[in-house]
Amino acid sequence: MEIISKDNPRVKELSKLNIHKYREEEKMFLVEGKHLVTEAKNAGVLIEAFSTTKKEGYTLLSIPVMNKICNTSTTVSEIGLCKYIEKKELKDKILILDRIQDPGNLGSLLRSAYAFGFETVILGNGSCDIYNDKVIRSSQGAIFKLNFINANLIEFIPTLKDYIVYGTNVRKGISVNDCIKNKKIALVLGNEGSGISDDVDNLIKDNIYIPLNNTESLNVCVAGSILMYELSK
Repeated sequence: MEIISKDNPRVKELSKLNIHKYREEEKMFLVEGKHLVTEAKNAGVLIEAFSTTKKEGYTLLSIPVMNKICNTSTTVSEIGLCKYIEKKELKDKILILDRIQDPGNLGSLLRSAYAFGFETVILGNGSCDIYNDKVIRSSQGAIFKLNFINANLIEFIPTLKDYIVYGTNVRKGISVNDCIKNKKIALVLGNEGSGISDDVDNLIKDNIYIPLNNTESLNVCVAGSILMYELSK
């Protein structure tokens, strides 16, 4: 099958998935690029693959059609239509995100979470959509290897009876070098500008920080990655 017209109804359906509202309605999302299409296929979430060159098992798209569907400024050779990733049970290490809003930060945090064994990611209300195209690209495929749960953090955090829940509050925390590294750990990271909300912070008994020499703070992605690395030791 080949699609050459940008006015094709199928093209319009796929293009709509660049909008959060339609992704939620259809429970589907797009990935761009050969690497991510392969990762989606390996994860068992790929519904259909599209290419600008003839390939077995792919739907052929003209370059203008591909450009209409994609968000990237340069033409990609492949895209994939995927179904939403199913929720699974909690793992021993959990990353909890309270209103992380920058797609690049979120995608990079997902990449670090996978690298350091934080296999479950809890997305609090107000967090960026994990199926945003910038999040997916920044994650470099890690999105397909993690377990995601959307949750009201005020309700969710108190259920973690078997976990040590660490917040990131410098004023009332201890160095990450001195904290207990329990088998079951949940790390809470807050919004890029305002940090962890007061309501969430009030639920957290234990806080940690990164000892710094020449700066007062780090980008949430950098700080989160360092903390996950230290807590994974």
